[in-house]
Amino acid sequence: MIRSLKTLCIGLLFLFKLNAQESLFWEVADPIVNSEFIESYINRLIEVDKFEENAIQASFSIIVQMDIENDAIELKKLKAKDYQMGQYISFDMSEVNKMDPIQINTIMSRQYKWKDVSRQDLSELEEYSTVDNVFKERSFKDARDAFWWSNSQISASIPLDFSDNLGMRIFIRQKSGNLAFRLEQGFPDLGLSRQLSENLTLGLSNDIVSTYMIIPGNTYSVSKGIGHPLEGNLGFGFKFDTHKLGGQINFMDIDGQEYDYQKIFSRKHLIVPSNSGVLYWSNTFQINRKVDSKYGSKLKDQKKDKKQAEKIIAKSKNWLINEKNYDGKFINMDINNLVTIQVDKDENAHKNANKPREWTTSSGSAVNAILIERNEKSVTLKRSNDGFSLELKVKDLSEKDRDLIDRLEWDGDKTIEVPLGSLSSSDQQIIKSATGSVRARSGKNRELKVSKPYGSMRLKAGLSFTQFSHASIDTANQIMISDRVTGTDAIGLYAKIEGVTDNKNSKAYFQINVSASGFKSFSLGLDHNVYRMINLGMDCFLYPNNSFIEFQDQRDDQALPWRWYPGTRPDKQDSGGGTFMISPYISVNF
Repeated sequence: MIRSLKTLCIGLLFLFKLNAQESLFWEVADPIVNSEFIESYINRLIEVDKFEENAIQASFSIIVQMDIENDAIELKKLKAKDYQMGQYISFDMSEVNKMDPIQINTIMSRQYKWKDVSRQDLSELEEYSTVDNVFKERSFKDARDAFWWSNSQISASIPLDFSDNLGMRIFIRQKSGNLAFRLEQGFPDLGLSRQLSENLTLGLSNDIVSTYMIIPGNTYSVSKGIGHPLEGNLGFGFKFDTHKLGGQINFMDIDGQEYDYQKIFSRKHLIVPSNSGVLYWSNTFQINRKVDSKYGSKLKDQKKDKKQAEKIIAKSKNWLINEKNYDGKFINMDINNLVTIQVDKDENAHKNANKPREWTTSSGSAVNAILIERNEKSVTLKRSNDGFSLELKVKDLSEKDRDLIDRLEWDGDKTIEVPLGSLSSSDQQIIKSATGSVRARSGKNRELKVSKPYGSMRLKAGLSFTQFSHASIDTANQIMISDRVTGTDAIGLYAKIEGVTDNKNSKAYFQINVSASGFKSFSLGLDHNVYRMINLGMDCFLYPNNSFIEFQDQRDDQALPWRWYPGTRPDKQDSGGGTFMISPYISVNF
């Protein structure tokens, strides 16, 4: 079968007189072939402990690239195509090549239902640049899910600053399915934090699309640091997020619900983001980090053992030498593996020898006496009852007394020199670790650090649109709109970086919103799992003192401008003002 394919390819090359390398592309259209190959691939990843890096599912389709040169063919690349999410995921070819040859031959044979690839498929497979990308492309779903909704069935985030009336963020997902209920506050993608805009969004989401109602929030009480909060009204919204494009549209009817002038922040200056939206392009990349290789971990353990051993021998310890215990301090070990130990003075032995005690001979006779003098072969004792001196041979003393005489030899200055092999195995290991050298060697498989996947990073960039309306309300609760931000002034730039670790324990983001109207917002967020189903996080928002929008205070008087500041208002010299808010929260996930 493979030989026939080779013959066909070589014939085509000959007919068209092609000497350069050529490639064949096709998509596997047989769902059984797709699922069986992908399941085998997943099993291979499980065997080599790479399953956490995988995002390919058995329901995906396989796109094949075969390279043909002279009389040789090569399986160059495989991509998994996810029709539902519109994404492409690369197979790890180093692991594919180690799979069962029968599975690989089945894919290469093309003896199944297949179809030609599209232009978009080709763009995913072929490389048009010789410049290496700093970041490896990755499945966007890993990063998207951490911010689009929740990886848990139920997730509830509650603010810890206790300055908001609500400020909650709740997701409840189906146990089996991709539908979720969502409750959020504010319009964070537009730079309008939950403290600035307390409007609630209440709706339903699936993997790609979310629709919701907008319910006005409270502005009677204002969070600390907010200069002038945004009012709201009843409305609706829609947002979507795919692997390349995403966006949202929000509409609030400023006349949808009657205002009560006594329950709003300012009846003379009512600011409402009546129409808003954002459209962005995105891409997702893999984040790697340097970790210790097996060789690096081994060296690190050796250095740790050496440091610990050096600490042990730096002070006196008990040594077992030829089945006998000595307390002393390690001095050195020479090239012949002779170990020198400075034996500690036996204080108890010297104390016992300098006071009257019972001395016993090997024959059983005993005398109460004080040790006067000793040498290698004999001891001189002074009898306690009459002061008579007597000399006894060391070999004639009892075993207990001979042991005492031996212990008197060590006065704290004398050393003992013994072969390394005469020590216990544990003492030998301590000395070897402390005196040995640990250094890295170069060569194959001796890298100290290796690069491993750590997380996913998603970049978003696009345009936003926010139509702010300025109005006033009289005591009869009649609203009068005096000015609107429209046209190019309502258009702004939107950029966001999102990151999440592969174990889903940590995530972070940084976002910038800048509008031609003068509105500016910078935000940063961190979230980390601290214990089982509990996460701690914080959202930070910066509204600089030059973030403002100028409105006409009255429709019929163009000479009366009024500035709306989301943060605190600067003084008359335009100094001070602006707001930086830190909003911690706790999340519980089930």
